Amino acid sequence: MVFFSSDRLEVERVSFTLAAAGIPCLVREGIQVDVSHLPEAEVWIKRDKDLSRAFLICMKENIGFAKRENNVSEYFDEMAVAA
Repeated sequence: MVFFSSDRLEVERVSFTLAAAGIPCLVREGIQVDVSHLPEAEVWIKRDKDLSRAFLICMKENIGFAKRENNVSEYFDEMAVAA
């Protein structure tokens, strides 16, 4: 598994991006813990040898677990002021 989320659009985006890069993957339904929420969807890589490349693509495309906030510098500026 390379990524999971309750945000189905993000899961589909990760899956589509990896497939477009030639990395075969599939989306699975996760375990439903709470009946009031949908289960989390998971992106699974079909070939183990593609896992590190999949993570690199996620980092490059700023998706999945590699998704970064756009305002990181603002966060650190606020921390510096607070200190």
